[in-house]
Amino acid sequence: MAKKSFGKFLALATITGAVAAGVSYFLKYRSFHAELEEDFHDFEDDGFDGTLPHEGESSPRNYVSLGEKKGEAMEAVEDAAAAAAEKAAETAGQAAEKVEEAAREVKEHAAEAAGTAKDMTTTIEEDTQA
Repeated sequence: MAKKSFGKFLALATITGAVAAGVSYFLKYRSFHAELEEDFHDFEDDGFDGTLPHEGESSPRNYVSLGEKKGEAMEAVEDAAAAAAEKAAETAGQAAEKVEEAAREVKEHAAEAAGTAKDMTTTIEEDTQA
């Protein structure tokens, strides 16, 4: 019975968190676009005539080949992703242990409360019979 109620609690907590994240994202998204629209109107009439300062000139840029560096970068990304996945699994395991411990404590407190309630009921019944 405790597993079912804990599962329901966990599902409710997950849904509540998802709704809160969605609302937060929506509010941030809306305020960001309001600021963006305001900034757009601020620069709407800044006197730009449509020509760029270096139009017609050739670019003096030097380009670098990615050959070997690209492979090294991919390896670094894969290593970082593996390390992140390992850390996430470790953190999830620790969180599960803490939740299990908290559930155990709640179960103990509930058993104590039930015992106390039973004792009080017995005492009240004895007092009413006497």
